[in-house]
This record gives sequence, C-alpha cells and structure tokens, in this order.
Amino acid sequence: NASGGGGSGALTNGGFESGSLSPWTCQSGSVVVSSPVHSGSHALQVTPTSGTTGECDQTVTLQPNHSYTLTGWVQGPYAYIGVSGGASASTWSSGTTWNKLTVPFTTGASGTVTVYVHGWYAQGNVDADDFSVS
Repeated sequence: NASGGGGSGALTNGGFESGSLSPWTCQSGSVVVSSPVHSGSHALQVTPTSGTTGECDQTVTLQPNHSYTLTGWVQGPYAYIGVSGGASASTWSSGTTWNKLTVPFTTGASGTVTVYVHGWYAQGNVDADDFSVS
C-alpha cells in the first residue's frame, strides 16, 4: 500500500487529528473542531443544511474482493456512515452521546471504495471521530 499510514489500506486522518479535513472532502459547512471529540484533540463536525447532508468523503484503495469493516464514532441526529463505489453498505444512528457504528463490506475487483459520513437535511449537526477500516 503506497499511501502509507497504519493498517491495511487504512484511512488517512481518520481521527481528524491533523486539525484539517484533508484528505477528506466535505460539503460546505462541515469543519474540524476541538470540541466535542471522542478521542484525541479533534473531531469532525458535519453541518447539514436544508439542501445538503454535510457529507464528507475519502476514497481509499484496499485489497480487491476482500472483506473489511468500517468503524466510526458518531453522535447526533441521523448520523450516517458507509461506503460507496466499489462496495455499497451503510448504517446510521441518532444517539445523543458518542456511539460506535460498524459497517461490514466486501470490496469489488478494483478494491477502491469511498468512505463517507453525513447527517440529514435540515437536521442538527453530527459529530464524527475515529474512523478506521480493518
């Protein structure tokens, strides 16, 4: 895996500890914050509007035709995490405190998937932290 970082095709900046979004790409309004966090010193705050879900994405290349689990910690209404592209799977919660979401998925022939997190239109902010793929 030429992208570096720990684990097998691990996400980069999965805990937003760099203090910036990169390499995640987000819809307008979603930002890295220092509070609230699940661990470390930064987390992602997803800010939906009436017309957007605040979605943040990161594309990763994993082993083809291999089973993985995406894990992330979220809090807030209608917090969705999942993968799209070379695999399609997602889950969501509306917990008012930090809760762990897991999404099992199997990559396709390319091994490339896009990991995403988003809220829901016109709902409250979603906090997200500590994403990993294993």
